[in-house]
Amino acid sequence: MRSRPAVLLFCLIGTAALAGPSERITGSNARLCDTERQVCLRGSITYFSNPRLLELRSRVQHASGPGLIVFRLTGENRDGHVRRTSIEVRIRGTYSEIVSTRLITDHPDVDSWTLESMQFTPGPPPNSNDR
Repeated sequence: MRSRPAVLLFCLIGTAALAGPSERITGSNARLCDTERQVCLRGSITYFSNPRLLELRSRVQHASGPGLIVFRLTGENRDGHVRRTSIEVRIRGTYSEIVSTRLITDHPDVDSWTLESMQFTPGPPPNSNDR
């Protein structure tokens, strides 16, 4: 019976160690708006370097309607080479809609990313099959 708490503790520590270090690209609960302010989100973008995972967790604060949001990010490796990636997410554009997605980057040599821009293009809402 005494080994159960030890096993649970080991599992929790092991899971945390696998996650690796994380870097918050935007502040916690930051306001993210496109340049024309057609859409604004409230949330954060975080990068977990061990699995190379970019994670967007947010909610729609304002939107002119449904469409596609593209976040463009840049990173630099140790040799000074600039790498680029993007996160694309389609929204319905309703207030408080949850906008969350994850992306594994194609650049394992980048440890840090910077949000370069956010662009909104009005268009059709996401299909219910996209979930």
